[in-house]
Amino acid sequence: MSYLVVTIKVILITGMPGSGKSEFAKLLKERGAKVIVMSDVVRKRYSIEAKPGERLMDFAKRLREIYGDGVVARLCVEELGTSNHDLVVFDGVRSLAEVEEFKRLLGDSVYIVTVHSPPKIRYKRMIERLRSDDSKEISELIRRDREELKLGIGEVIAMADYIITNDSNYEEFKRRCEEVTDRVLKNG
Repeated sequence: MSYLVVTIKVILITGMPGSGKSEFAKLLKERGAKVIVMSDVVRKRYSIEAKPGERLMDFAKRLREIYGDGVVARLCVEELGTSNHDLVVFDGVRSLAEVEEFKRLLGDSVYIVTVHSPPKIRYKRMIERLRSDDSKEISELIRRDREELKLGIGEVIAMADYIITNDSNYEEFKRRCEEVTDRVLKNG
C-alpha cells in the first residue's frame, strides 16, 4: 500500500512598512493561498490584553519578552488550524526567531520572500494610506523603521530566498509577484 504525502509550501512575507507586503499577500490569496496577517493576530491579542495607553508595537515587544521571540509565529500557526491549503502565507515576519519557529512547526518547505521598496516610496504610500499605526510625520515613520529593525527584520530580509522589488507601477509589481510565486510553487 502506498500513501500520497502532500507537503504544503509556506511563504513568509517580510519587508519594511509600506513596501507592499499586503498587496503581495492579496495576490497570493487570489491564487488560493491561506493568508494569515501576523499583525492581525497580534491585534487580536492586543484588544484583550493591552495595558491602558500601550502602543501595538510595545505590546508586541512585551509579548516577545514574556513568551519568547517566536511567540507571534506560534500564535499564527494556531490560527492556521486544520487548513487544507497547498500554499500557506504568513504576512509580516519580523525576526529570525519567527522564521525558525515556522520551520520547526511547519517543516522545511518554508520560503522567505522580501518585498522591498525604497524609503521615499514607502513613506509616500504610508502617508497616503494612513493606517491606524501610520503617521503623517516622516520622523515618526523613520522611528517606526528603526523599531522594526531592532526587532530583527533586517536579518530576515538578508536571509530571503526571493526579493520582489516594488518600485514601479502596480502591473510590474504584480508581474514580479507572480514570477516569484510560480518559482516557489514549481521548484521551491
